[in-house]
Amino acid sequence: MIEIISAKYLVSMAAPPLFDGAMVIENGEIIDTGPESQMLDRYPDALHEDYANQAILPGFINAHVHLDMGLHTNYPQDPVRSMVAQPHFVEWLLGCIEYKKNTSSERLREAVEQGIAACIESGITCVGDMGNYGGIVQSLEQVGLRGVVFPEVLSYDSSVARDLFETALAIVEKYLEYDSERISVGLGPYSPYTLSRNILRILSQYSRTSRIPLMMQVAESFSEMEFFYDSTGDIATLLFPNIGWGENLPPQFRKTPVQHLDEIGFLEASPILVGCVHVTPQDLDRIERSKSKIIWCPRSNSYLRQGVTPIKLIRQKGIPLALATDGLSSTNTLSLWDEMRFAHQQSKEHGFGLTAQDLLEMVTIRAAEILMLGNEIGSLVPGKKADYIVVDLVGHEKEVPLYDHLIQKTRGYHVRKVVVEGQSLKQVN
Repeated sequence: MIEIISAKYLVSMAAPPLFDGAMVIENGEIIDTGPESQMLDRYPDALHEDYANQAILPGFINAHVHLDMGLHTNYPQDPVRSMVAQPHFVEWLLGCIEYKKNTSSERLREAVEQGIAACIESGITCVGDMGNYGGIVQSLEQVGLRGVVFPEVLSYDSSVARDLFETALAIVEKYLEYDSERISVGLGPYSPYTLSRNILRILSQYSRTSRIPLMMQVAESFSEMEFFYDSTGDIATLLFPNIGWGENLPPQFRKTPVQHLDEIGFLEASPILVGCVHVTPQDLDRIERSKSKIIWCPRSNSYLRQGVTPIKLIRQKGIPLALATDGLSSTNTLSLWDEMRFAHQQSKEHGFGLTAQDLLEMVTIRAAEILMLGNEIGSLVPGKKADYIVVDLVGHEKEVPLYDHLIQKTRGYHVRKVVVEGQSLKQVN
């Protein structure tokens, strides 16, 4: 069956927005795009669905999220309270570890399902999920959401790390055997300070051999910088003793976290690095040379008082960059509309020079490329999967650039339709 989906604007993210544009879909794949009148003439027998006051965009890609953390929501909803209730990073991390240790699989499933529903509601069609819930693939498959799953590996204790590593590999092997075109798999070593250099080397080698992506949270806090310089600070004095790693403090590295990862060969796998708040120009040179990628979660960084990621310098280096929400333990929504608005404001305050189009690219085509899905999704062009959303153009005036209007005015409830590979996941009449 051939369908023509038309709208006031077709925002393909591969060309300027097309007024009265349309795309043609067959068997869940885009086969043609162009002016609505031209598509109707070219495919006279196709079913036609028109959205006269809406825009069609690629489905959004939340490239870094922790769906299983959805019930660990300590983020204050009240803005005044949020100013006084922000946690210290290591204390927050200890709370996350405690939550995962004490939360049943049933409760994790509930958190994941709620997170998936929230993603779909705001127009997300693909996630890069980093976590420990073993049923994540089934949860994604059940509703039809696309995803790249990164089983998390976290422990400095060598024997525990080995067990977690073997468990993670077993999960990866299971996922690789899972017959799903929508779900792919990577590995999620939590951070450079929660795994030994030997485990990190093995993970990097496995990633290169198996051709699967690695995702790691790196250089997020100043505590991490202290730890890698001289094995002091809150990670050494608070985190390690509280989780039973007090006897496993490494020697003084006298390095940055990125330098450490580069020198042990971890960056040879071109990993996806989340955070990169505290990085030097030399660190960014290492990231650029290794063809590693960066994911930026500005609301999470702000909540945890981590600092501001040097976005202008990252872009000057030409390092691939995507925007994501992180998990509900450090942000208040999983909406990329909210994330883009926050990022846009931060860009103005810090002179990053980001346009609304840049930000939309970071949650569509750039995010797809970073998750190794650039040939399948991220833009609305022939040959790609029909992953798209339809959004209301609330009070759009022609003198306001469309990209700016979309970012500033769109909320989750303005998303009328969410489609993955031709299958509707949300429809509001």
